[in-house]
Amino acid sequence: MTIETRLLKMMGNGAPVLEVLNELCSFIDTQAPGAASTVFLLDSDGIRLRPVAGPNAPKTWKHEIDNPEVGPYAGFSNMAGEQERALTVGDINIDPLFAIHRKAALRAGLQMACFRPILSAKKQVCGALALPYPQQHRRPEPDSEMMERAIHLAAIAIECHRNEQELRELSRRLSQSQDDERRRIARELHDSVGQMLAALNMNLATVRGDLERLAKTANTLADSENLVDQMSSEVRTISHLLHPPLLDEAGLSSALRWYVEGFTVRSKIKVDLDLPEDFGRLPRESETAIFRVVQECLTNIHRHSGSPSAKIRLRQRDERVTVEIADRGKGIPPEKKEQMASSGAPGVGIRGMRERLRQLGGTLEIRSNGNGTVIEVRLPISQISSSAGVLEVTDTSHAAA
Repeated sequence: MTIETRLLKMMGNGAPVLEVLNELCSFIDTQAPGAASTVFLLDSDGIRLRPVAGPNAPKTWKHEIDNPEVGPYAGFSNMAGEQERALTVGDINIDPLFAIHRKAALRAGLQMACFRPILSAKKQVCGALALPYPQQHRRPEPDSEMMERAIHLAAIAIECHRNEQELRELSRRLSQSQDDERRRIARELHDSVGQMLAALNMNLATVRGDLERLAKTANTLADSENLVDQMSSEVRTISHLLHPPLLDEAGLSSALRWYVEGFTVRSKIKVDLDLPEDFGRLPRESETAIFRVVQECLTNIHRHSGSPSAKIRLRQRDERVTVEIADRGKGIPPEKKEQMASSGAPGVGIRGMRERLRQLGGTLEIRSNGNGTVIEVRLPISQISSSAGVLEVTDTSHAAA
């Protein structure tokens, strides 16, 4: 298998960009014995380069050259028309283009052999590839064909990663817009339709009092009042299911208790909610995500599992919340499990839950057999993001229906 095939297969399987770039550096180092290749990525500010890959490069070297500014003194020029100019077999001791790297390289015992920009499909700088050698080695001329292949593969990996990051950001914003719209509709239903229904109910009650002597009319009015009451109840239920007021006002604990109680009445499925009394408030996005996961899981249990009961268990420990939803149903059918194992594509509901949790740094894992299904969610209370935008959370969950 060629290096191109291997790296493209890794990207197709969703491997993290750092893993792909490290594999590329390892290949370069085997083709250029003694080299300690390093890949730099352009930071989100479009000014600084950061070393992100290079398993054989000295750690002190990568640490000391972190955040150099793009420009002539970073080893190449980013001016229009000069992006493809690069130094080959430059002398780091005397060449001014290596001034910013000189002290760090000398302390790490390195001499520069090549420093090349990595260009996107639009010929914009998105990173750089450095090929330093130990000072005691003879500084060789790099294989130009090999370097071009490596730079091309690095550009593909970086652009794929950037496209994936942009897609996830759009997905996060879409989820946020949906939550905001649900909250707005819930308020509108309560404030406008609910008030009009209350006024209509009072008017019908007045008419009913004036027409009690007319039995048929009174019966019709009674039916109308009953319909209004049912409509009011349905509006309240739809409003609460879209976005429960308790979730904002009293927090996740109260909202879950309210929802589980109503679900038990509607579905006749006994639900055991194991929730500590001292379970505190979480960030709004985390509470919304956990509530939606529980809501989706109970709906799936009612529709598909045939289970007479379910259990929900929440725990908070060491800045992390764990949620476990289990049933005693028939589990995921074998043919569905084979389909998921071959395609890796979960159902729409599970995919939506998993993507919502991924945006918050969480994971979702599904275990299922003939005795039931268990869904386990792990969600950090506060997420730490990389300033360079090149590190990502690895999804360790299994495929689900």
